[in-house]
Amino acid sequence: MSTTEAQASPLFTLLARQWRLEAEVQACTFARDGASLAYALADGTLAFVSMEDPEAAGVRWRMSIEDGRSTISPRARPVAAPARVPVGEPPLRLAAFGSSGFLVGTSSGRVVQIGADGSTRVMVEHDSAGVDALATSCEPAAGERAGWVAASGSVTRYDPEGGTARAMARYEGTARVVAPAPDGTRIALGFEARLALIDLPITDPLGADGEPFETALGPVEALAWSPDGRFLAAGLLDGGVALIDPATRRVLRLPDYPAPVRTLDWSADSRWLVTSGAFRTIVWAVEGSHDRPKTLETGRSGLVAVEAARLHPHLPLVAAGYENGMIVVMAVGQRDELVIRDPAPGGLRDLSWSGDGEHLAFHAAQGWAGVIDLPAHMFKQINRRVP
Repeated sequence: MSTTEAQASPLFTLLARQWRLEAEVQACTFARDGASLAYALADGTLAFVSMEDPEAAGVRWRMSIEDGRSTISPRARPVAAPARVPVGEPPLRLAAFGSSGFLVGTSSGRVVQIGADGSTRVMVEHDSAGVDALATSCEPAAGERAGWVAASGSVTRYDPEGGTARAMARYEGTARVVAPAPDGTRIALGFEARLALIDLPITDPLGADGEPFETALGPVEALAWSPDGRFLAAGLLDGGVALIDPATRRVLRLPDYPAPVRTLDWSADSRWLVTSGAFRTIVWAVEGSHDRPKTLETGRSGLVAVEAARLHPHLPLVAAGYENGMIVVMAVGQRDELVIRDPAPGGLRDLSWSGDGEHLAFHAAQGWAGVIDLPAHMFKQINRRVP
């Protein structure tokens, strides 16, 4: 395992821990409590990173009493390598689960719970097929952050506290992505050519006679519910974004994206939808009407597509990662960008904010992975009243 960095800017060198792992990274996520970070690798293992960093950027940050200038001293010791935990047959599906652990699905059908200490517990083995997709509830109201696993034509909900697993819905085909609604009353599934929205009766989900709502959209890359549950956004391999109103079953297409839309993020108040897939970060102002939403000009337009765009959990900030490996942070509705990572070998794949918004994880092609410290006082001048 190499800790050699790609051509890095001084700021990135001061703020980031970066590794080049032996296998391609397929997904990354923080644990709910923010104590650890996991990367799912193409060799069937997880790489674990502890966030207990004695030389975090916040520790090395100093402000001059005389002129108020901030400085960050370099690290005194090399960055520790992530720990490795074998899980099963790749590709792996990964999500945070419980307060401090993770849920992993394998291509052999195994669903594994990973503890904060790296311990593993096999929850189920699906004999007939692998795990298609998995997710955790986006709001505590939906089963206390339950895990939702799509495998063998059935969506099953798992309790992080070890309660009885409950089959919630059936489907046909191979699901690419699954997303439970915030209130746990619906489940969305994205497929190679369609999207399905299934209502979940509380008493007997699998005994329901109602037909799911399905619409032909092409390959679905990502799904994201607005926190208020009013809209479901679907990122498409081609064709941009689809915005679905479950109450009316109206589908609004937001086309003209030059690249696949692989990431979607909603603001906590459901006003903004942030997407990748264009030559700049796209922020849609969704005000709850049925009209086509307008965009808030955010960041700068270039010649390289945005592969991932993620909203800060507490501030009106967006982190964007590009095909050329560059990572920038910008305020919603502002053109100015802070370049955190210069273009580097290996196109960026995805980003993930920690729950407190002080760390940004990333992974890129060729096995590159890392986590960037972004202490809150870096953004104290951010305007929180963005229209």
